[in-house]
Amino acid sequence: MLTPIVQTPRYRLVAEEIAARIRAGDFAPGTKMPADKDLVAKLGVSRTTVREAMIALELMGYVVTRYGAGAFVADTLPAAPPEVKGEPSGLPGFFELVEARAVFEPEIAAIAAGAISPEEIAALNACIEGMCDTALPFDRIEAHDREFHLIVARSTGNSVFVSVVEEFWRVRQRYPEWTRLNNRQSAEDIARFSRDEHVAIVDALAARDAGGARAAMAHHCRNSGQPLLERWQLFEGDGGGEEVLHRLKARAGQS
Repeated sequence: MLTPIVQTPRYRLVAEEIAARIRAGDFAPGTKMPADKDLVAKLGVSRTTVREAMIALELMGYVVTRYGAGAFVADTLPAAPPEVKGEPSGLPGFFELVEARAVFEPEIAAIAAGAISPEEIAALNACIEGMCDTALPFDRIEAHDREFHLIVARSTGNSVFVSVVEEFWRVRQRYPEWTRLNNRQSAEDIARFSRDEHVAIVDALAARDAGGARAAMAHHCRNSGQPLLERWQLFEGDGGGEEVLHRLKARAGQS
């Protein structure tokens, strides 16, 4: 009987290789990791792949990032590579997460349009201002973004919708490729992206326009996922998300 072939993204292969070298003692605990350009040269992969691998290593507990100083080997290493039964093991799971968000969140927004309060609209606007504050670090911008989407879900009065959105944000932390979606050219680019798309959602919600809220959230979810999937196909050569991309484009009326 043939065994299905599972394609492993390059960044995961790079992360596993570096983790093995750390466990073997090639990179001692507490020492600074080589620069990205050096890892690119030694491993023969793109800088994008190396950066995603370093994020994965940090999530796995092998590397710590010190603001302004770079990445260092953790003082205390994991006993073994973390393998949790039932956890998504590769990029196709990430593709599914992108698609699920694009399906569920627009419908949640449409329902919210009929139930959201003026106080919740004000809270959403406050979140937008936080997302657009270029002086804030990335993790604080992300916190405002997360709260925005949770407020929309809470306003429906349905705790299952809240749990769904919370799960999206929880699961996405396992995928460095999503975490780096907002790694745009500048803080101003992040602010512009956040303001335009989130304001459109709030305007529709405030107008009690369910169709407009659905469309604005769908547009935002596509812009949050589709370009990233296309980028990973370009850099990683992984076809795991081709069907998801096709479905996302079909919903948007794209060729």
